[in-house]
Amino acid sequence: MDLKHRVGHRLRRRDRAVEFEATATDPRNVLVVVVDCLRADHVSGFGHDRATTPTLDGFDAGAFSNAKAASTWTFPSVSSLLSGRYPHQHGARFDSDPRNLSAEEFPQRMRRDVATVPDLLGAVGYDTGMLTAIPMAEKAVGDRFEDVSVRYTPATERVAAAREWIADRDRWFCYLHLGDPHVPLDIPDEHRTTFDVPEIDGIDDWRFRETTDGEGFDAYRDAKLRAYDAAVRGTDDALRELLATLDDDTVVAICGDHGEAFWDHPQLERRLNDDPRGYYATDHGHSVFEELARVPLWIRAPNVDRTASDLPVSLVDVAPTVFSALGIDPPEAIAGRPLSEPSNGRTLLCEEIAYGYNQRAAWLDGQKAITVPETDDTLAFKLDTYLEEEPLNAVPRDLEDVLASFGTGVEGAGQMDLDGDTRDRLEELGYLE
Repeated sequence: MDLKHRVGHRLRRRDRAVEFEATATDPRNVLVVVVDCLRADHVSGFGHDRATTPTLDGFDAGAFSNAKAASTWTFPSVSSLLSGRYPHQHGARFDSDPRNLSAEEFPQRMRRDVATVPDLLGAVGYDTGMLTAIPMAEKAVGDRFEDVSVRYTPATERVAAAREWIADRDRWFCYLHLGDPHVPLDIPDEHRTTFDVPEIDGIDDWRFRETTDGEGFDAYRDAKLRAYDAAVRGTDDALRELLATLDDDTVVAICGDHGEAFWDHPQLERRLNDDPRGYYATDHGHSVFEELARVPLWIRAPNVDRTASDLPVSLVDVAPTVFSALGIDPPEAIAGRPLSEPSNGRTLLCEEIAYGYNQRAAWLDGQKAITVPETDDTLAFKLDTYLEEEPLNAVPRDLEDVLASFGTGVEGAGQMDLDGDTRDRLEELGYLE
């Protein structure tokens, strides 16, 4: 499978029509690690009661427990991560409403003239490589890299492959995307014991998606959360040696691309969305509530304080932080800002769901609003706790103005397509039915 991806990738790269120019005054190696489906409140260093992330808890970096993903599913989210733009700005988005990715209604790809981290680093002489266990990441941004490896294997193999790719290179940018916490879960046997994961039918995938009524739900939910934590711990273990062997001047960013829902907001989801699959409050890509939009982010880069912060930041800040660290002028249209700069008073955005009518969320001054543009439904919340509680009686005017300011956005660069093998894997991952 990996060989087929590599050959197809080379052929697509040969037909690229856009070239980018850049200058780096302080070149450093760069590693970006994405842990698919990683929620911030399941990180032990941020207060989770199970020891899920001892490696990341001890990583000497800025640790942001309140980072907002630009979207709640992989395709638009990683496009934003590597471009520093929101989906309505880079074009990796659907061109119609409602959406139904499960019926193979695919989004547009990112516009070719949008500069990304691998584009600009490649322009200044870096070797650029993507190693991923999630094919949706390759479909989103794989064409921006010189080398691409797609294998549906656990974190131990993907991390080993990344270390091998890095080993013989002088100046490099490595993007590593791990899929263990994404269903079907990859759960190391030793951590089934660590977290007392019981043997329950369907624990690696999903049950109780249409309703939580039915015998055994409470036991299943508890087991599911333990299994998810075990998969996170396995990923964290796999990263230990990789992080320990990096030079201290290597710029490192580690994050979730979105979170995962575990029956957090079933009634509010039904109020805002008529999911074409009939699924509510599980998985991801169907809402912009905090369980999906809030992710952890670790950054080790010059001028970024190596401390913990719960101030709201965005994954669109990763690309400008990398550019700043390397002395590369960022593209003019970039939406993010370097994480070395103050983050107070910013408006942050999450958008582009994959099932039902599109939703947008905006955060401002400790409050959040979610709107469904096609239906004009809007709810607002105070965020005194991790998750949204009951909506406010009215939407604050400043949040209404913010949501109205974004506009409809740009068109993408042609619809995403699939080969048969990738389609089969996306079906296994739950994207398609």
